[in-house]
Parts: sequence; structure tokens; C-alpha cells
Amino acid sequence: MPALNLPSAFSASAVARRIEGRYGLAGFARLIKLLEILASSDTASGGIVPLPRSDWRDALGVSDDELYDFLGALMRSGWLSFSEGDEPGAPLVVVFSQADDYLPQAEPLLFTSPEQWVFWCETELNMRREVTGDPLTLGLFRRWCASNVTVTEMHQACEEAAPHHSELTPGVLHAQLQAVRRARLDKARA
Repeated sequence: MPALNLPSAFSASAVARRIEGRYGLAGFARLIKLLEILASSDTASGGIVPLPRSDWRDALGVSDDELYDFLGALMRSGWLSFSEGDEPGAPLVVVFSQADDYLPQAEPLLFTSPEQWVFWCETELNMRREVTGDPLTLGLFRRWCASNVTVTEMHQACEEAAPHHSELTPGVLHAQLQAVRRARLDKARA
């Protein structure tokens, strides 16, 4: 069974108090159920869990309206985001903002060669080979490998950069990655 790391005062956290205040103990139980689903997902997913909407409904014991209301409340708190494609049968994709905080056994996915970042950018972000094969970009990818950039950090950088940029380029991602890491250090200092 996958491990789940809950802080000792999780029920006193802002998100848990907000959810319990709005939905009662059933809401808190659903919050824990979401974390269990996260823990049972692929550790390399970076906190991204795509499941059919019916699986989410069944796991949380809610209707469609209740599901969207509950996930919407968590999205407004910044705890997760979610999206669903327009095509029939498209999965409901939930992205946990701080997935690493709840997965103690999960090893962050680290790439050790620029070619791995090339592949990731081309498959996950649909970047063109002209962009990913550029010598300056390959140098940036080498820097990401040397500084142990995780896929989870890069997912967060993508999420934060996307609303402000029509196209995610390696340069845009690198700038946002620096902001993500700076925020993480500030949080650690506090």
C-alpha cells in the first residue's frame, strides 16, 4: 500500500479547517480520500492525477455537482487545480499543488541528461525540435540537470507561467522555475 505523509496538525491546516467548516467531517474525509488517490497514483506523475469523472465521483461518494463544488473550493484555496477536456470520455485531471508534501516515499523525478528534458518538453509541452535542440536550450537543460530540477517543480513552473505567456519556452520556464524555487526557500525559512 502506498504511503501517505500527513503533517501532525493537518486537521488544523487552513485548507482542512476551511473544508471541514464548509462540508463538515464528510468534507474532511473527502480531503483525505483525495490524498489517498494521490498516494496511489504513479509517483512520476508530479501530482497530476487523470481519472474518469465517474471514478472521482465514486471515490468521493458525490454527485457531479457536488464533485465540481468540492474541487472548486479546493482550487480557490490553491490546494489543487483541475480541468476536463470537452471530448466525451475525457478524464478529469486533478493537479495537486504541493504533492511532494504528502508523499514521503516518492523520490522526486530527476533527469540526469539534457535529452531527458528534451523528450519531456516535446511530449509534455509539445515544444518543437527547433526549440528543444537549440544549443542554448540544451545548455539550459544541462543546468537543470546540474541543479536537480524535479519534474514536480517544472509542472508548478508551467502552471504559474501559462496564464501570463501564450507560449511556454525554455527561457520562460527557467524564469518561472527560479520564482518557484525562491518561494520554496522563503517558505522553508519561515
